[in-house]
Amino acid sequence: MTTKYNVLYNGNLAFDKGLSEINEKYVDNYWDVLSIEPMEVDASYQPETSKRSSGPSLPKSNSKKKESKAKNQSAFDVAEEKAVKAIQRHSMFIDGAERNRKIDDAYLLLGKSRYYSQRFVPSLEAFTYIIKNYPEASLIDETILWSAKANIRMQNEEAAIESLTKLLEKPEVEEAILEDVHTTFAMAFTQLDSIEMILYHLEKAVSYKTDAKKKARNLMVLGQLYRKENNRALSDEAFNELIDLKKVPYDYKLHAKIEKIKNFQKGNDSKPVVKRLNKLIKNRDNRPYLDELYYQLAVLKAMDSNRLEAIANYEKSIHVKNAKKFQQGLSYEALGDLYFNESEYANAGAYYDSVVQVSGDLNDKRIRGVKKRSKSLVNVIAFEELVRINDSILKVTAMDPDAKIAFYETFIEELKVIDAEKLKAEELKNKLAAYANTGTASVGGIGKTSATKGKWYFYNVQTLGYGAQEFKQKWGSRKLNDNWRWSDASILKKEDAQLGTGSSDNADVKEQVVSKYQASFYIDKLPQTEREIDSITRLRNNTYYQLGLIYKEQLKEPYLAISSFENLLSFEPERKLVLGSNYHLYKIYSELKDPKAEQYKNAVLTDFPESTFAQLILNTGKSVLGDMTRVPAETKYKELYGLYEEGDYETLLSEISNSLRIFEGSKLMPKLELLQAYTILKTKGKLEFKKALEFVLLNYANTEEGAKAKELLEKLKK
Repeated sequence: MTTKYNVLYNGNLAFDKGLSEINEKYVDNYWDVLSIEPMEVDASYQPETSKRSSGPSLPKSNSKKKESKAKNQSAFDVAEEKAVKAIQRHSMFIDGAERNRKIDDAYLLLGKSRYYSQRFVPSLEAFTYIIKNYPEASLIDETILWSAKANIRMQNEEAAIESLTKLLEKPEVEEAILEDVHTTFAMAFTQLDSIEMILYHLEKAVSYKTDAKKKARNLMVLGQLYRKENNRALSDEAFNELIDLKKVPYDYKLHAKIEKIKNFQKGNDSKPVVKRLNKLIKNRDNRPYLDELYYQLAVLKAMDSNRLEAIANYEKSIHVKNAKKFQQGLSYEALGDLYFNESEYANAGAYYDSVVQVSGDLNDKRIRGVKKRSKSLVNVIAFEELVRINDSILKVTAMDPDAKIAFYETFIEELKVIDAEKLKAEELKNKLAAYANTGTASVGGIGKTSATKGKWYFYNVQTLGYGAQEFKQKWGSRKLNDNWRWSDASILKKEDAQLGTGSSDNADVKEQVVSKYQASFYIDKLPQTEREIDSITRLRNNTYYQLGLIYKEQLKEPYLAISSFENLLSFEPERKLVLGSNYHLYKIYSELKDPKAEQYKNAVLTDFPESTFAQLILNTGKSVLGDMTRVPAETKYKELYGLYEEGDYETLLSEISNSLRIFEGSKLMPKLELLQAYTILKTKGKLEFKKALEFVLLNYANTEEGAKAKELLEKLKK
C-alpha cells in the first residue's frame, strides 16, 4: 500500500510532469515528414554500459539522507529516484519470490524515466529485468513494447522487430498496446528505410481508436509519406480523416489542411484551393500560422505564373509577426530562386544571404547548397556592375564634345529633381522631429510649459512651437511691422542661414553644389589619355570574358554566356580573348545543336591552328593509359601526376591533351591545366610557362588553381 499510494504515486506524478514538459518543448517540423515519436534525441548521446548482469544498475541508497531537491533535477530524475526508493526500501524478496506486487511497476517506471532521460542502456536493463523475473505480470506486454523502443533508440532494430512480432502473436493483447506495437514497428522500419512496411504498420495503427492524439500524429505521418510516394489520393484521405477527428490538438488539424494544399498539382484549377487558403488566413485563430499560410498562397500564385502576387505573399510570410525562422528561410530561398531563374542575380544573392542569416544550422545540406549558390553569385554581381560602369564610361568617352555636354545636361536635370525630392523629405523629417521634441515654447516673452494644453491654437504649446519654427523656416526673421511679406523685409534669408555666407568652408560647399550641376564637373573626370582608355577597355573585355565563363560553367545559363562572348567579340579584343570566346561559343552552340557552332569552330581552327583549343576540337592523339571515359576524374589525375613525378613529360603532355577533351566541364579542368603548365616549364621553358599560367588565370580565375597561377605570375615578374 505504501509503495502504490506514496512512493510510486509521487513517482508517476513526476513522470507525467516530465512527459508534459517534453511535449510542450518539442517543436514539430511540418516542412518535413514528422518523426513518429515526438522526442528529440541528443546528437551527442553516447550509449552507457553496465557491468551488472544480474539486474538493472541502481543508485546507492542512503536511508539517512533525503532525496536530492537540486534545482537542476528534472522531473524524470525525480521519477527515477522514487522508483529506486520503492525497489530498495519496499522490495520483499522472500524464498526466491517477490512478495510486493508493485515492485514490477517500480521497475517499469524506472525504465521509462531513463528512456526519456535518453539513457537507453540502463533503461533496457530495467525492462529486461521485468521480462525475466516477472513473466506473468499484468504489465508484461507494455514492458516488451518499451524494451523494443529502447532497442530501436540503440539501433538494434532486428531485436526490436523480433520481440514485437512475438507480442503480436500473443492472444488477447489490449487494443491500446496493439496500437503502440504497430506504431513502434513503424519507428523501427523508419530507421531501416522501408517505406512499404512503415505505411503498412501505420495503417494498422490508425485502425484502432484508443488514443486520438496518437492516431492524429500517425495520420499526419501517413499522409506525408503517401505524398512522398506520389500517391496524393491516399495522402488526402489520411489528412481528411485527421481533420474529422475529435479531441485532437488544433495544431494537427490546421497543418492537415495545409498539407492538403501542398498536395495541389500544377495544371489543376487553383481557385477553390486559393479560396480555402484565404479563408484560413482570415481566421483569427490561425494567426500563429500566418507565415506558413502566406507561403503556401505564394506557392500557388507562382504555379499560376502570378509573379507579383507570389512575391508579395512570400514577403508577407517573412515579415508577419512571430514568423518562424525556418519558414522565413524557406520564403527567402523561394524569392532567391525566383529572381535567380529570371537572371536577376543581385536580388537573388541578397535573398540567399538572408537564408543563411536566419538559419540556425549552417551545416544543413540545404543551407550548404544555398551558401554555395550565393557564393557563386558574388562574382557575377561584381562583374555585372563592373561591366555596366565601364561600358558607360567608354560610351560617353567616345562621344563628341557637344554630345557629352547634352548627355550630362540631361543627367543634371534629373539630378536636380532627385535632390529637390530629397531636400523636401529632409525638411519634413526635421519638422516632424521638431514637433515631437517641443517641450516648451516662448512667444512674446511669455513662457508656457508642455503641461499647458488647450483647444485654441495659442493655448497649445506643441502646435505653437511648431508654428513658430515653420514660420521662421519659410519667411526668415522679420520685424513686427506692416507689409512684412515683402522680400526685402527678411533680416536673414533662409539660404544664407543654411550656408553661412561668412564661412570659407561653407563657400566650398556652395562651390561643390554649383559644380555638381555643371557638365564640366563630370566631363573633366572622364579618362583623357589613350593609355587610360586602353586600361578601361582591357578591364571591360576581361570582365565580359569572365562573366561568359561563369554563365557557362557555374550557372549553366547558355544564352547569357552567348550574349557575353558575342558582345566581347564585337569589341575586337586581344587575340587570346578572341580564341577563348570562339571556342566557348562553339561548345555552347554544339550543346544547343545550333548550326552556328560550325562558324565558331572554323574560326578557332583557321585563326589559331596551333592552340590548345584547336587540339581539343580536332581530338588528336591516343591515350596510353587506356579508355579514359571509364576512369573517374580523380583516378585519372593521380595517374597523370604519377607520370609527372616519373619525369615522362612528353607522354604526359599527350595524356593531358586527351584528358582535357574527356573531362571538359568537370572540376578536374583547372587542375589539368595547371599540371600542364608545370609540364611545359619542364619541357619548353619559362616563357611558355608564363603563357600557360596566363591561360589558367584567364579561364579559371575563380578557382584555387587560378589563384595559384596568379601567385606564380607575380613571382615571375620579380
